[in-house]
Amino acid sequence: MQAAAADTSDPLGAVISLLRPQTVLSKIVSGAGDWSIRKPRYEDPAFCLLLAGSCFLTPEGVDTLELREGDFVLLPATPSFTLASDLSIRPTPVGFDPSHVSHYGVAFGPPTMRMLGGYFRFHRENSKLLVKLLPPVVHIRREEPGSTRLQRIVELIAEEADAQRSGRDLILERLVEVLLVEALRLRSAAAPREEQGLLAGLADPRLARALREIHVDVARRWTVAQLARTAAMSRAAFAERFARKVGMPPMQYLLEWRVALAKDMLRGEHPPLAEVAERIGYQSASAFSTAFTRLTGRSPGVFARSTD
Repeated sequence: MQAAAADTSDPLGAVISLLRPQTVLSKIVSGAGDWSIRKPRYEDPAFCLLLAGSCFLTPEGVDTLELREGDFVLLPATPSFTLASDLSIRPTPVGFDPSHVSHYGVAFGPPTMRMLGGYFRFHRENSKLLVKLLPPVVHIRREEPGSTRLQRIVELIAEEADAQRSGRDLILERLVEVLLVEALRLRSAAAPREEQGLLAGLADPRLARALREIHVDVARRWTVAQLARTAAMSRAAFAERFARKVGMPPMQYLLEWRVALAKDMLRGEHPPLAEVAERIGYQSASAFSTAFTRLTGRSPGVFARSTD
C-alpha cells in the first residue's frame, strides 16, 4: 500500500511522506547595484540559499526578512514576493524565468548578491491540508546549529538537478524529502511562540506526545480525554492549547489526518472501502464515506476514480 510510508510515529516524517515532493528546478539568481523585483504567486514550494552578499525578501503577508550569506529560506507555498537590494526602491514586476541564471540590476561589474534558488512540487491531493500545518516561511540563519547540513543538501540538489544522469528524479525526490525534514525540524526546535501549525505543536513537549500517539495509532478510537491524559493535562486545558498551537481542535486534526491517509490509499491500489475504513479508525465503510464526503465534498469512490 502506498500509505505505508506515512505510517510512522514521527508526525513530521509522516507529513513529508504524504506531500511526496518531486520535480526540482534550480537556478542561480544574482543582483548588482540597486534593484528590486516583484514575483507573482507561484503556489508550489520554493527554497533558496544565499551564496554571497545580502538582500531583502518580503513574501506577501509576512514581515520582511534580511537575508545574509549562508541563510536558507523555505516557502512551503510560495506567495507573491519582493526581492530587493533596497526596500525603498519600487519593484519591477517579473514573471517566471525558466533559464538557469537570472540577474537583476546593473549588467556590468561583479554581482553584490548571489543565491541558489529552486522550486519543486507537492502532491496536489493533500498539499492544501499539509501546507496549512506548516509555517508560511522557514528562515534558517547561517549561524544556527544544523544550517551547514542544509547548505550541503541544497548544493547536492542543485548538482543533481543540472545533471542528466540515470536515477535523477528518484535521487532528487529523496534529497528534497531530506531537505524538508531538516529545515522543518530545525524550525520546530525554535518555533515562535505565536506560530500555529504542526511545528508549533511539536515544539510543545506535552502536545508533541499527543501528536505522536495519534500518528502511532491513527485507527484507535481516540477521544479528547484520552489524548489529554497522554499529554498529562486536563481535558479543557489540552483542547484549548492544542487548538491555539496547532490551529485546529484535536478531533479536527485527527479527522483531517485520517482523510489524508485515506486519499493516499485510494489513489494507489484502490482497496475496498471497508479495508480503508478499518485502517484509519472507522467502524464501517458507510461511516468512513460520510466523514470523507463531508470533509472533501466528494465520495471516496468519486475521488478514487478521479485519480485514475
